[in-house]
Amino acid sequence: MRKTLMLLLCSFLAGHLLLIFSWHEFSIFRYIYSLGALFIGIYYFKSFESKGLRISFVLMSLVFWVLLTVVYVAVGKIPILNLEPPGLKVE
Repeated sequence: MRKTLMLLLCSFLAGHLLLIFSWHEFSIFRYIYSLGALFIGIYYFKSFESKGLRISFVLMSLVFWVLLTVVYVAVGKIPILNLEPPGLKVE
């Protein structure tokens, strides 16, 4: 039970940070989000040494990234950060 919850929590956080990284404009904060996802991955890989759990972490992070992208594009922005999807603004 603990392994499953940690898998879901860490992969959700990593997927969310990767989504913010991919949407954010070019600034230093973009790379801070990327480093956050990297540190979550390092923490997870140190905590759980099973190949199956590691592969599941990577796959679940990608699934959460795609799922959250679809949800936030439908909503129109990331609510807490007020960050809109790239290419949405027409000038």
